[in-house]
Amino acid sequence: MDFREVPINECPIKYLDTLHLILFILYKRTEFCKNLGLNCMDLPVLATSPLVARNCDRNDVHKFFKRMRRIVERIGNEIEIFRFGRLSASLLLEFGTGSIRVHDNLIVSDNDCNKVQCVTVNNVTTFYMRLIIRLSDKNLVVLNVPDIIMWLARVYGLDTVYSALNLVHSYVENGSFSDDLDRVLEIISKWGVNLDRDSFINATLPGRRNLLVLREILNNAT
Repeated sequence: MDFREVPINECPIKYLDTLHLILFILYKRTEFCKNLGLNCMDLPVLATSPLVARNCDRNDVHKFFKRMRRIVERIGNEIEIFRFGRLSASLLLEFGTGSIRVHDNLIVSDNDCNKVQCVTVNNVTTFYMRLIIRLSDKNLVVLNVPDIIMWLARVYGLDTVYSALNLVHSYVENGSFSDDLDRVLEIISKWGVNLDRDSFINATLPGRRNLLVLREILNNAT
């Protein structure tokens, strides 16, 4: 099933494995926020309450987050995924507990509640994904992954968002890159980093071991 297409008002955990669920949430929230002109910045990727509100059984949500924690325990909470010369990128995975603001079963920013009606939910388990980009030993940038996806949607449109997420999907599932890589490389070049396809693939080699472990966990998840 395409991660964009989950039956309305059905629990996505019933239809999607861990990877597809994360991609689904990222895409659907970005589409929702872009269409309504919402900010939707600095948000977790996932939280327990919105999944329960989408008709998911609480036990299923608990098992899902337990599976996510098992992944982090196995491969660590900071995973190097890219290295090109002095430039490197790592994925930071973090769990937390706190309050969130929700509209239509989707998490939104506090200031978005000036535009749409929101409900505050307290004592929620959250899961964040952050991209750590190291330009040198002392120079780094930390970016919230959902913020990156929202930026892509605003600047390049939802088709580019789908290309980027589908690229991740192909890599994690098959260990190879789809044709979407060409679009991503085009965007990267506008940031002043010139990479051809072979150079990009070689730069992802540091993350291959973690990819194999991740795929094993996802394939054996229960």
